[in-house]
Amino acid sequence: MAFKYSARTGLLQTTSLVAAGFILSADPAGAAEKLKLSVGGYAEQWFGYTDIDDEGNSSLDLSGFDVKSDTEIHFVGSTKLDNGLEVGINVQLEGNSNSSDQIDESYLTLRGNFGQIDIGDENSALYKTHVAPKEYGMGINSGDTVDWELTGATSIGNGGYFRAPFGGTYVEPVRANDSTKLTYYTPRIEGVRLGMSYSPDSNQDNNTQPDRNAGLSDGVMASIDVSREISGVTVAASAGYGTFLETASGQDEPQAYAFGLTLGYGGLQVGGSFAGFQDSGANDGDGYTLGASYDFGQYGVSLTYLHGERDGLAGSTAPGTVQADRDTIALGGQYILGPGVSAQATIGYSEYTSDTAGAGDIQAAYAITGIRVTF
Repeated sequence: MAFKYSARTGLLQTTSLVAAGFILSADPAGAAEKLKLSVGGYAEQWFGYTDIDDEGNSSLDLSGFDVKSDTEIHFVGSTKLDNGLEVGINVQLEGNSNSSDQIDESYLTLRGNFGQIDIGDENSALYKTHVAPKEYGMGINSGDTVDWELTGATSIGNGGYFRAPFGGTYVEPVRANDSTKLTYYTPRIEGVRLGMSYSPDSNQDNNTQPDRNAGLSDGVMASIDVSREISGVTVAASAGYGTFLETASGQDEPQAYAFGLTLGYGGLQVGGSFAGFQDSGANDGDGYTLGASYDFGQYGVSLTYLHGERDGLAGSTAPGTVQADRDTIALGGQYILGPGVSAQATIGYSEYTSDTAGAGDIQAAYAITGIRVTF
């Protein structure tokens, strides 16, 4: 079990040395301007038609038109001190009702020649440096399209997709989304950057001292990503790993890993990504994406395929008793109407299967159009 202690100790020592280095070398701030907040964010409004056939629950009628929304308001700001240290803040407010998480992310950033440090409720380096194929419209590599394919009443539920391989390759250990953490990113050297995160526990917006005998604690996540241009070809790649070093008695340490590669030339990009969970209960499984996109002026188009597997049904807690699979393919498009305003569209098809009794196959086909505004 030497890995446990070396990983955590190494992360804390590295972060402490970096923090100490720039603090000790900083001159007292003088006439630096006080940090001022600005308002930004995005708003998405979608309208579309979906046709859902659930063989395991014939009493449902989920086919038809629907309108869905996703809006966030971001309060951001930064200031540069006289010693060169840049201090920033980012607070993201959910624009739609969300009783469990009205404030999405809230963190402070320190930047300088040493790199960047994020402190607060934010995704880890494993998630933020992940490379995956570019998508337009409502992307399938995130779990967003599940709302057009399933509901909690379908024989395969719509829970447990975000931050897990069954829903996409942007993952966190045990799906610990935006848990409070400390993250350090090195400066890029020859296009290469390292990232390291430490999370005391898997909770978000929680200052309670973690009980390391009662649940998951001491999460560590690490990543490396590369972004370079070679003979006119843009190459981006990433590899990351995350786990929690302490668990309740008798439990295994959950593990998450993700890899990605894209190649771009002119307006064309092709690539793929892969992610997996181990020792994570019913969420154990793998997922991968393959995709291609092309940009031409104000227009963009993408074609993406996603395959996911997991050891349990969505929302279940009993691993190994069932297995669920999904296959999704989507054609997406974008037209830029003006600065920060674009029209989006997606045509997609998904098929869900499971070997558990009573959970029949589910087929979902949908056509969606929408407007996305960034501000």
